[in-house]
Amino acid sequence: MALLKGLLASAILFPTLVLAQTATVKDVHDQPAVRGSIIANLLEKHDNPFILFPYENNYLLYTDTSNINKEAIESYDWGNKAKHDEVKFQLSLAFPLWRGILGDNSVLAASYTQRSWWQLSNRGASSPFRETNYQPQIFLGWSTDYSFAGWTLRDVETGLNHESNGRSDPTSRSWNRVYARLMAENGNWMVEVKPWYRIPESENNDDNPDITKYMGYYRLTVGYQWGESIFSVRSNYNWNSGYGGAELELPDDRSCAFLYAGV
Repeated sequence: MALLKGLLASAILFPTLVLAQTATVKDVHDQPAVRGSIIANLLEKHDNPFILFPYENNYLLYTDTSNINKEAIESYDWGNKAKHDEVKFQLSLAFPLWRGILGDNSVLAASYTQRSWWQLSNRGASSPFRETNYQPQIFLGWSTDYSFAGWTLRDVETGLNHESNGRSDPTSRSWNRVYARLMAENGNWMVEVKPWYRIPESENNDDNPDITKYMGYYRLTVGYQWGESIFSVRSNYNWNSGYGGAELELPDDRSCAFLYAGV
């Protein structure tokens, strides 16, 4: 565990040492300077200064779950009548707050991600939302061009993330974490690793004590660009507990996830 914390701390502190010159603030009106790079995209200066940029995937899915966790929502009037089919969607946007804060290739930004599970077919309960998770965060990012063994490091990011379902007890769930995100490219291949460290809470205030048991301490994404489309697999796994999950995503740059499998 000490070694794991040391590696996480190193990954999170590493971005503060990175100052490279690649994608700087400039006027653009078409394609991103570096395809797949969140930070290069945020560094672009458009005609409209209030434009919002994509951050995580934005998607709309129809899902069918074999075993809905009804115990978690037993306090709801309709909890025992929850449907197994739902509409799941995610909206994720970012906004640059200060371009060039630590060099021309740096940006201070904020993002907001919302993921919802909508019981659309549950007409008897007025089609309620079973769960909605909100993720506001603030981060520092650098667009870089460091190369090693054929790979080019494109994005370096570190920030503070809060995730909550916005509910009160007994269904309140939330956690806070500091994280780093590194994205590198090699030809048509892209690899992104995002380690994090959960900020500890007191036992009385912690309403999600087992979150790292299921979410682990990192997220790994491997993608491949085929023509104008990007196919990728995104996964997280806790080697100690044996829990994790994976998403298969397609077809375009940061666009749509269509399959999720949990372990």
